[in-house]
Amino acid sequence: MAQTINISQASFASGAIADIKIGEIVLGGVTIGQLQLQGASFNVAAGSAFLENVRIVISLDFAFDWWINLGFWSDSGTADVGSLSFGLSLGNVSIPSLNNIPLSVPNIVLANLSAAIAPLTSIDLGAATFGAITAANIALPKDGFTLAGFGLSGVSIANVQVPETTVATISIQDFHPSAHVALSSATLGALQIPSASAADVQGTAPVSVSGTASPQGLALNLGVLGGTLNVTPTAYISIGALQLQGVSLSGSVTQAILQNIGVPVDLSGITLSNIGIGQINAVNIGL
Repeated sequence: MAQTINISQASFASGAIADIKIGEIVLGGVTIGQLQLQGASFNVAAGSAFLENVRIVISLDFAFDWWINLGFWSDSGTADVGSLSFGLSLGNVSIPSLNNIPLSVPNIVLANLSAAIAPLTSIDLGAATFGAITAANIALPKDGFTLAGFGLSGVSIANVQVPETTVATISIQDFHPSAHVALSSATLGALQIPSASAADVQGTAPVSVSGTASPQGLALNLGVLGGTLNVTPTAYISIGALQLQGVSLSGSVTQAILQNIGVPVDLSGITLSNIGIGQINAVNIGL
């Protein structure tokens, strides 16, 4: 019949470890629930810009605001006169340089980000000390043991005290925590981007831009009647492909906030060398 040694409680007063080495720390896929950038400002410059198949369509919308006043009767209103459109094909357009284009973005929010971090290898943490450690309800070994030809009905020891113990080496091949290392949030202070460059930026889809100018009016007054002819111009710009060459970027971010960070961790090749334990107390040992 297999037996186990049962220890109700064991305590280690203090101890020291001469050297702690970890062969590898594997950080799994880092997940970030939300990344928020506050007070972002950038300055963009490009060595040159090349626009392919540029086409401009200009639309003029006409409206007439009229009025009439005969003294004993007056009236006013707006009449839609119609619109006029015409297009211009500019072909390919080359811009020698684009300098100092300021961009200010008060708040940028990115959700559900992920990142991969390379394993950390050959980590040496040096010496370490530890304070009081207490373990309760210890059963040695887990599956019990047997002594052939030797029988004991029962053994009980009330208290054992060992003044000092040394252990040459403890090695742990693999250590796999089931839970992820989780950080609810992290905040980074002001960030400066002194200079970042990209040799070539190529658009992957056509670019369309439209804009409407303020109405322009031509007034007409004939005494008892008159009005204003208003013209509202709208421009539609279509660019087949956009290419920026020699792009550089600089800027700053007032604050970066990372929320809901999770990192799975695996450790392997852990070695603890020259361990000294100041005093061991074990109570209520039973077999």
